[in-house]
Parts: sequence; structure tokens; C-alpha cells
Amino acid sequence: MNQPIRRVALFCFLLIVTLLVSSNYLQVVNADNYKARAGNKRTTLDALAFPRGKITTADGTVIAQSLPSGGISYKFQRNYPLGPAYANITGYKSIDYGSRYLEGILDGYLQGTDSSESVANFMDTITGKSKKGGDVQLTLNNAVQQAAVANMKGRKGSVVALDPTTGAILAMYSDPTFDPNGIASNDHDTSVAAGKALEASKDKPNLNHTVGELYPPGSIFKVVTAGAALDTGAFTESDPTGADARGFTVPGAAYTLTNENASVCPGTDLKRALAASCNSVYGFVGAKLGPTVMNQYAQKFGFNTPGLKIPLTVTPSSFPSADKIGSNQLGLAQDSIGQGDTQVTPLQAAMVAAAVANGGTIMQPYLVDKETAPNGHVTYKGQDHRHVLSQAVSPQTAAVLDDMMQNVVTNGTASNGLAIDGAHMGAKTGTAQQGDKQNPLAWFISYASIGDKHVAVAVLVQTDNPNLRDDITGSGYAGPVAKAVMEAALGVGQH
Repeated sequence: MNQPIRRVALFCFLLIVTLLVSSNYLQVVNADNYKARAGNKRTTLDALAFPRGKITTADGTVIAQSLPSGGISYKFQRNYPLGPAYANITGYKSIDYGSRYLEGILDGYLQGTDSSESVANFMDTITGKSKKGGDVQLTLNNAVQQAAVANMKGRKGSVVALDPTTGAILAMYSDPTFDPNGIASNDHDTSVAAGKALEASKDKPNLNHTVGELYPPGSIFKVVTAGAALDTGAFTESDPTGADARGFTVPGAAYTLTNENASVCPGTDLKRALAASCNSVYGFVGAKLGPTVMNQYAQKFGFNTPGLKIPLTVTPSSFPSADKIGSNQLGLAQDSIGQGDTQVTPLQAAMVAAAVANGGTIMQPYLVDKETAPNGHVTYKGQDHRHVLSQAVSPQTAAVLDDMMQNVVTNGTASNGLAIDGAHMGAKTGTAQQGDKQNPLAWFISYASIGDKHVAVAVLVQTDNPNLRDDITGSGYAGPVAKAVMEAALGVGQH
């Protein structure tokens, strides 16, 4: 072969190699980048060409499904039978707005493209079965969720219920909410109109407030302070703490931390002070324990813990560091009664109650019970992944806290008809101040058990009516909601 022919042959060979490398790069290496481009209509068409998997509650209630749309290009449309009741958990799958919450986090599995479904998809291809996505079953109990929805009607706020022994989330609801069917519509005008309405709302109805927003916890945080006081051995349940029953004043400070309505605490021991929710005692105790101990125990209870996923991403609750507090005893006292710089999500509030109910152990909260491939094979079981998140306090300390929280129900701020007949129950009320121009928040955390049924609950209620400012209490506003939700979880009472 002469020189010119060899050069042409080599050039042609290099062209072929370049073409092969380029095509493989586009189809294999960079395929996901092209697939994810917003302008790629093929991805949208493929996603709606076959039914996406269902999302159901633990009792089988369907809360997300795909229905035939009757369209040519878009053959299926996402549908949410109970709409607003689960919107901030399921999220939505939208042509115009993409995916949100579980619809986005579990997108691959619901769509049938997850690696765990590859065998099932291959077998379906061989046998000629129609393609479909995998199903996801959640830990949520529809009866408990509906109790939260019904009793929060007309109230702005959040509810979380979980099984303290496993971490399984039984209910998770925040109001205001929205109907995801509008934004999930295949009709462009309907979807865009729904999306703009969500974006325009100042109440952020498309935000899952139970895990995505922080609030001052107020007096429910006194359970954490009591846990630190008891677990370190610095204080006992019934001995006087040495606090002033009227208020806590730091020498040289111009401000005194007083009790609600400037009342006198009926006793300066931890038990009676928790029942009466005395700021003077718990502010004093937190200041005596010091910033390092208080920060340490806040973290044991789950505060300042980044990266928590259920699988929804949970905003970390916060308690200030020892360095930030420094020698500011009055600031530490305020932080120790759930004011100042202390911030909490409703899920974290429920975890505090769950720690007491479960002998001081906080189980990792989780929302996904199981995932089932199209061929019926279960590829994921939530119970196989249960694990301890932290040991907040010792079992001995938890038993004392349990006694103190039961006393809140029988003799304290939660004794106004909130007990559940036949149940072992403990609770803590809270009223968190937000400033002079805002109404306080009403909190109620509790737990109850009957036989082998266990539940821990946190309820937050907000009201913007200025005429109600002086009447807002945790027991009056949030307590009845918590009682109804616990009764539903335990299978007792009227719902």
C-alpha cells in the first residue's frame, strides 16, 4: 500500500474512532445531563407514557396515583385522591414545575428507572407486560392523619405523630396546605395558574412546615432542661432547686425572668415547677447547669443535628453554642425555657416527647414503610433500617421525666380534660412568645400508650387574631388536637 492510501485509511480510521467515542459519550457518559435538561420534552413524554407507581399509607389508602388522561402525547396524569391532606408529604409531579417532596425524592422508583427495579423491568420486557413504576407504601396511618386534618380545620399550624418505639411517622400535617391536583394537571394553563397561586401566598402552603420551618418552642423545651438537670445529677425531681419562686434575676442585670402573669411558682422543685410551667425555676436551673451542659443535652435530644432525612430533608433545630452564650446567664436562662435563640421544628418537638416515652432513646424517624417493584417483589423495607438516633437520657432519668409529665396531665397545665381514659399519658404545654406585635404560639407535646400501641405527638397552633392574644394557651389551643390524634392512633375515643 502506497503512502497516500495509508494516510487516507488512517484518517478514515480516526474519524470512525472519533464518531464511536463521541456517540458513546453522548449516550452513556453524558446521557443523564441531556435527559435532565428542562427543554427535553422526550423525558416528559416518556414519564407520562405509562403509569407511575402509587403512593399509599400503611393501611392501603391511595394518596398518589396515575390515571389515563385520554390524551395523545400525555397518556397518563398524576392524581392525588385526598389532595390537601397529604400534599406536603407527596408533593407533586408536574409537567411545568417538575417534582417536589416524595414525588421528587423517590422519582426513580416511582418512575420505574431505579436500579433496584432493573430485573423486574427486564422480565416485563421479555414477557411483554406493559411498563409501570414501583409502588411506595408509607408509615402513615390514614385514620391518624385524618384526625389531624379534621381537628386542625380552621387553625394554622402543624401536627406530627410517631411511634416512639420504632420511629415510624403515623401522621404529618401542616395547615395551610394546597391541592396538588391543580399543579399536577397536564393542562398547561391550569398547572401554571395553580403554581402562581402557590408562589403568591405569604403563608407558604407548599412548604412542609413540620420539617421545614423553625419556631420558638417555649415551655415544651423545659422537658429538655429537666432531662439535663436530672441526668447530670445536679438536681432531683422533688428537692428544692434553690430558685426564687417569683422570678430569676441575674446580678447586675436590669431584667427579671418572671412566671406567666407574674405568678408565684407553687414549689421550686423540678416536678411542681414543670406542672405549673414556672419560668423562674427552669431559667434558674438552665443557668446553673451552664451553656456547655445545656448545649450537650439539647444535642442529645436531637437539636443541632444536620443531615436528618426521613427521607424528606429536616431543617436542624437549634440551641446556641456555649461560645455564643458565653457568660450571659440571663440569655442562657431564656434559651433554657425555649425562648431566646432556641428554635425547633414540630418533628423535633415530637421527638422530645418520644424520647421520654421510649426510655430515653430516640429512634430515627422514618416515613417509607416499603417499596414494591412492578413484579410484586419488595425491594425495600423500612423496618430493616430502623436505628437509634441518639440516647437523650438514661432509662432511669426517662422514668423520672415520665412521672413529671404524667403529673402535668393530672395536676398541671394539661389537667383540663386532656387525659385519655385507660392510657398511660404524659404531656407538656407551651406558649412561645414571638415579640410584641405577634401572637404567641400554642404548643402541646405528649405521648400515650395502651397495651402494645404507642404514640408521641407534637401540635403547634398559630393564630393571627389580635383579640385572642391574652387567651392563647398550649392546653386550650393545641391540647384538644393532640388528644384527638392520640386517640386515633390508640384506637379509642370519638373521631
